[in-house]
Amino acid sequence: MINMSFARALLLFAPLAIPLATKAQSPQPGQPKAATLESTAQLVGVLSELTELQKLSAGTVPADRWQILWLHQHISERVMATSLQVDAITAQIDNEISRANELHSYLADRRDRAVNRANLLSIMVGGGLGATSSGLQLSPNLTKPAAGVGIGAGTLSASLALLGIRAQKGKSSQFDFQSNMLAEFFDRPALPDSQYPETIWTFLNQSPPNNSTGLTRKQQLMQTWVEVKRIDSLASKEKIDRLTSQPSELLKLTIDDFEDRAAMLQDVRARISFLKRDLGALIASLPPVDGSAGAAPR
Repeated sequence: MINMSFARALLLFAPLAIPLATKAQSPQPGQPKAATLESTAQLVGVLSELTELQKLSAGTVPADRWQILWLHQHISERVMATSLQVDAITAQIDNEISRANELHSYLADRRDRAVNRANLLSIMVGGGLGATSSGLQLSPNLTKPAAGVGIGAGTLSASLALLGIRAQKGKSSQFDFQSNMLAEFFDRPALPDSQYPETIWTFLNQSPPNNSTGLTRKQQLMQTWVEVKRIDSLASKEKIDRLTSQPSELLKLTIDDFEDRAAMLQDVRARISFLKRDLGALIASLPPVDGSAGAAPR
């Protein structure tokens, strides 16, 4: 009887236990995939150490605790070094963005003042001479002078309007900051402080996970820049020369050039920042060092 009751209880609770077990074995949302972790470990240069650490932690025989600690420390140091490289590169990019925005604001303010001045003069001259022309027309003997004043008012107003239109483009200026972080994207000579470390450059030339297009991160950025008209095409030599210029080239950049340069650098910065997320996921995935490991040798 006891065996029969136990068997019935198992049958009753089996349907409840199966979904719970399935849920426990299924990956939780937000957890990094093993392929992404392996790719990040290989990028940092700790794939063999990560594999060895996982084997030691998953083994049934207690492992040497000092060996596990050494693997943890080695992986953490390499991740920290890569993270500092990312910080250094983003700092250089931020400085170049800041300088480009300063020059953009300076030239834009000068342009706006010139355009506003031309528009105000056009209104004042056109209104004043127009009123004078209307006043002269009150006298029958001054019809011709009134017409002449009216023609002059229209001519001056049109000329000032043309000056305002020409001023819309704004002045140009050299970019005197020692940085050209976009140079390597277009195979242009890069300044010493503007060269990407090998780890970060490899990351940019890799295809991100779940990418159906097969394009690398660098190719995705360049495709986006063409789509949003930061550059007309990858063959736009003069535009690319201005976007990647260095002070020694003495190139003049327009307001649009400074705006495009800053926007493209912000895109690069955002894409590189994803590496920090992957590094954090790699550290979080390391097996914990607990008391189950073997004691240190004496």
